[in-house]
Amino acid sequence: MPRRPRALALLTALGLLVSGLVGPVAASAAVVTSERVVLPPSGTVTIAGRGYGHGRGLSQWGARAAAAQGVGYPAILDFYYPGTVAVTQSNQAIRVLISADTDNEVRVVAEAGMTASDTVNGPRPIGFSGQQVTQWRIVRQAPGLYLEGLVNGSWRRWSQGASATYLDLASPDGTLRLILPDGRQKEYRGSLRGVSDGDSPRLRTVNAVPLESYLRSVVPAESPSSWPADALRAQAVAARTYASHQRASAGNAGWQTCDTTQCQVYAGIRTLNASGTVTAVHEAASTDAAISATANQVRHYGGALAFTQFSASNGGWTAAGNLPYQVARRDPWDPIGNPSHAWSVKVSASTLRSAFPQVGTPRSVEIRRRTGDGEWGGRVVEVVVSGSSGSTSTTGSGFRSALGLRSDWWKITGSTALDSDTTTDGRTDLTAVMSDGTLRVYEGNGTGGFAESRQVGNGWSTMRLVVRANDLTGDGRTDLLAVDAAGVMWRYPTTADGTFAPRVRVGSGWGGARTVVAPGDLDGDGNADLLAIDTAGVLWRYRGQGNGGFSARERMGAGWQSMSVVVGGGDWNSDGRADFLARDGAGRLYLYRGAGNGFDRAQIGTGWGSMRLLTVVRDWDGDGLPDLVATGADGLLYLYRWTGSGFASRTTIGNGWGVVARLA
Repeated sequence: MPRRPRALALLTALGLLVSGLVGPVAASAAVVTSERVVLPPSGTVTIAGRGYGHGRGLSQWGARAAAAQGVGYPAILDFYYPGTVAVTQSNQAIRVLISADTDNEVRVVAEAGMTASDTVNGPRPIGFSGQQVTQWRIVRQAPGLYLEGLVNGSWRRWSQGASATYLDLASPDGTLRLILPDGRQKEYRGSLRGVSDGDSPRLRTVNAVPLESYLRSVVPAESPSSWPADALRAQAVAARTYASHQRASAGNAGWQTCDTTQCQVYAGIRTLNASGTVTAVHEAASTDAAISATANQVRHYGGALAFTQFSASNGGWTAAGNLPYQVARRDPWDPIGNPSHAWSVKVSASTLRSAFPQVGTPRSVEIRRRTGDGEWGGRVVEVVVSGSSGSTSTTGSGFRSALGLRSDWWKITGSTALDSDTTTDGRTDLTAVMSDGTLRVYEGNGTGGFAESRQVGNGWSTMRLVVRANDLTGDGRTDLLAVDAAGVMWRYPTTADGTFAPRVRVGSGWGGARTVVAPGDLDGDGNADLLAIDTAGVLWRYRGQGNGGFSARERMGAGWQSMSVVVGGGDWNSDGRADFLARDGAGRLYLYRGAGNGFDRAQIGTGWGSMRLLTVVRDWDGDGLPDLVATGADGLLYLYRWTGSGFASRTTIGNGWGVVARLA
């Protein structure tokens, strides 16, 4: 459903042809994933998302950016509705259901020269000789519809078409003022009619209006009238085609479309209060010009009207549908200057329980399939919510609707789950500082191996500490933290293509930190936190603020100088609390389990002193549990799969790792 907000040579100049973004791009097959987040016993998690709406067809914000770059509306429409062609049609009326009029009568302000008509009678003048009528109303009583006029404060019947299925009122100037149940008035072009709907006295209000006049209210409601002309022209054609498709599909029904976001937003000419004072105008000169410039133009595919859906934002990748012109493809325009492109929201455990009462107390959310397009592996196809009373499977759209999210392209990011997806493709990666000071990302292939590695930076040998952190800002992307020789901590945000944006200063005074650990959300507020051990062996907690910064540190305990390695985190025992691992000088490995305001320790291994580097990843083998990756003096890289209570036999997943100085 819709929801608000040049030529080939120019597209070539913009580089869109070179990158393959003009021709249709087939959607990737849905990918199986296992993104399981155990929910905290109380508190919140953060959900990051992309786009606003279903993402099929036109991105309104994308059209705005394209038009601002000089792309004409035909090329914009060609991109979002590939394979459709421009066709001109006649300006016929469309019947619009007025949803706010719910009192089973159609009441209008009386004007001189008004007429009434129905399925039996043509237009007939209405009035009472020698009497002044201030309002007219259509009511439904057995056996049909009746027209009454308000004369001297009393309703007087002027019967017309008692056996008709509708009764229509019109005025000489082509506009009417509808009086709503709350006293407000709405002015509409065309005529207003009462339409029988079900049993008496059920009556619906319908505005029969020429399509081009209807668009004068729709286009500024769907796209801001201040936007570039070609964006408004593209919106006009998309809205005209969408309405025409609805009209053709509805046939002889009493109404063919509605006035809400379930169809297209339509508010008439203007709104007035009960006293007749104008409070809002719903048409604009710029959108009127866009409608005139594209007069009667629609889009066809295969000789029939296209179903030209649109939404505020597709998040950077159009969503595939069931029609040939509803294809999944990267959208270069949607991210530009678009406040709806990326979003995040905090969701409490109680909200999840209200949304999915059948599972009892929610305990986990697991994404099982995505579309395979765009960040994180694309839009969610299947998700399972589990709780104390069972589990339920739903679609990404169903989850979106239950929680009121902006789209079905989302990811739980501010939680106890570790995030190791540096390349934002939905798969776990490794980040390494090499002995020559370069920074490399080793991209996981999702099946326990590597897809490729690439250099993403240099000069990192100057950093005392390098830590891969969870999402610290709620954008759904991991961050990298580094402490330089001067004790300044820097945050390196990940971009959509897996590289790093310019670094952001977090703060100074970190020179006394011997180890920094990013375990996830420790306190259940939906923000990722940090732990640090100073040179005196004191463990400190830094609560994340959700904006990349941290609150003042809190002392968590002493005696940590005996630990040679501390890494984390994730939820290793599936209790909804963040954990981390530590190795002591004797090579013993411990699991520190989150427990209220502290940690419980359990030994989970011995003989780890031979391992030169260790790091924790969210889930290397696709079983939904965190894993440990380590390398020793032999340069081999080993995977230690966590089973929930211990490690399975290690597996070699790489060699030549002796050139790696640090695993982040």
